[in-house]
Amino acid sequence: MKAAIWAAAPRVCLAALAMLAVTACGGMMGGDGGPVLVNKSNVGRLQGRQWELKTITVDGTRVIMHPDGVMTIAFAPQGEVGGLGAVNQFRARYEFSEDGRLTWPAPGLITTRKAGPPELMDKERAYLAGLPKTSRAIVTKSALQLQSEDGNTVLTFVPLGS
Repeated sequence: MKAAIWAAAPRVCLAALAMLAVTACGGMMGGDGGPVLVNKSNVGRLQGRQWELKTITVDGTRVIMHPDGVMTIAFAPQGEVGGLGAVNQFRARYEFSEDGRLTWPAPGLITTRKAGPPELMDKERAYLAGLPKTSRAIVTKSALQLQSEDGNTVLTFVPLGS
C-alpha cells in the first residue's frame, strides 16, 4: 500500500503545481508567458501553432519517448484538431467550455492505418490512447500540457522545432 501511495505522489504533485500556477495567474497569461488554463474564450492561444509531444504519462505509466517518434498536434479553429502519431496521421474534434473543460466529441480520433516499426507503433498507441483521456489544457509561451482530471494522464508539448 505504501508503495502505491509513493508511486502516485509525483503525478499528484505535478498536477497540483500546474493547477496552483494557473490559479496564481488568475487564469490569465501575463506578459511573462506564465501558464493559463485554456477555455472557450482564449482557445486561440493554442491555434496557429504545431505542438510536438515531448513527454507522456498514460494512466499513471510514463511512456519512454523514441528519438525517431515525432508526434504532433495542431488545434484549428471551428473545433478541429489534427497531427501525427509517429507513423499515422490523426484528426478529431475538440471543444472547450467556459470553465476550461476540454472534451473530445464523437466520432473520436480518426487515423490513417499505416504500419510502422513496432517500437514506433507502441508509442503511437500510447499517444492516441492518452489524448482523449485529457480534459484540460494549460498553455504557456513555450509549452502546452494536456491533463486528465485525476492527473494520471499528462501529455506535454513544445512548439514544433523548439
